[in-house]
Amino acid sequence: MDLKIRGDRTPQGRKKLSREREAYSRLVQQGYSNAEACRIVGIAARTGRKWRNGPSGERSRKPVPPINPVVPASGSPRYLSEDERIHIADRLREKATVGAIAAELGRSPSTISREIRRNRTDGTRGQWHYWA
Repeated sequence: MDLKIRGDRTPQGRKKLSREREAYSRLVQQGYSNAEACRIVGIAARTGRKWRNGPSGERSRKPVPPINPVVPASGSPRYLSEDERIHIADRLREKATVGAIAAELGRSPSTISREIRRNRTDGTRGQWHYWA
């Protein structure tokens, strides 16, 4: 059996596609769709999705972070945050009106009054306390 040694001694494993990945990320940031960016760069659409979203379910390889990491939202503007609830409690102790508190927080007075009604505890002699 006659074996030949290859003239080209570059590794034959997975290609390092760092230049292609950078070009793909630039194209996606410019507004190209995944399919268009992959076609221009010369990679498979599946590879582009992995680069954009990060690998999913592949346990055999080291995970690569996505190009644009997803940052969790700080909170829905629909709900009051903990800081807003603490502000309400502080201002109620200072005997501030619902309208004043709503103006300070940039919320509707009805939102503030509903919050107070939902989270108040009854005390003695008809008094109540807001529980933030």
